[in-house]
Amino acid sequence: MGRLDGRVALVTGAGNGIGRACAIALARHGAKVLVNDLGTDEFASGESRSPADGTVVAIREAGGVAEANYESVATSAGCAAAVAGAVASFGQLDIVVGCAGAILDAGLSTDDATYQRFIDLFLSQKFWLARAAVPAMAERGWGRLITTTSHGAMGFLGQPVFAAAMGGVISLTKAIAHEQRASGVTANCLAPGAYTRLAQVTEASFEQMHTSGVISDEDWDNFLKNPPPPPEYVAPIVAWLCTERANGVTGQVFHAAGGTVGTWSSYRDERSLFRGDHRSNPPWTLEELDDLVPTRLLNTTP
Repeated sequence: MGRLDGRVALVTGAGNGIGRACAIALARHGAKVLVNDLGTDEFASGESRSPADGTVVAIREAGGVAEANYESVATSAGCAAAVAGAVASFGQLDIVVGCAGAILDAGLSTDDATYQRFIDLFLSQKFWLARAAVPAMAERGWGRLITTTSHGAMGFLGQPVFAAAMGGVISLTKAIAHEQRASGVTANCLAPGAYTRLAQVTEASFEQMHTSGVISDEDWDNFLKNPPPPPEYVAPIVAWLCTERANGVTGQVFHAAGGTVGTWSSYRDERSLFRGDHRSNPPWTLEELDDLVPTRLLNTTP
């Protein structure tokens, strides 16, 4: 008996990479899976039914139950249709895993149309899926929402549009977790590290930067010596979060890559300056902050 028997899952972007690995893992543990993929290339161009169909075939050949769905989850209507498709195929929807993504320009020079397209795919997708699926989950008293984010949320990769979207996914998911804490629905983020077709494009761009001298020989050698692991190493934590043992685990960001599973720290004050009650003390002066911010808050020398 599978630990997810009787559950129904919708996985977006499940035709390739991490989404495919998650869909296969959920099915292996007993869930019926609606495999959603528009079938674009790495740069969000074109459409094909082959990726979603291929994952469905793999699940069925392993003895699982799956159906394909080809909606674009970069639109509100597409997300609603994907959720409705899972209910139409299997009678209900218990698990939503939002993995769909693509490579789009995310720098400060991004034009308005590309900016909006990026936000719709990477951030709005998760909101639209939650809006369509979570209320019915809450009515039944059980549900799982898992959204994908990235280390890009920290800003260290540059690409401010990407960072904003990924940080927004974390805040969105934490807020859903808080609102649904008493409903039986959990909401968590996945920050995966895996070698996918998107990572292959990243590797090609890194190689080009190395050739042009932007990346040093040492950094390039380190990149080649430490390639990302396959997506199959990411899927187990996703499947586990959908089990009964994960009841109450909510509002977290999980990182999974190779043999590593970890959690990110929560937003919180790290250090504070306190001068007493505001009713009996004046505001800080700039001269006071000249000294105290670098030495006390930032722990650096002025």
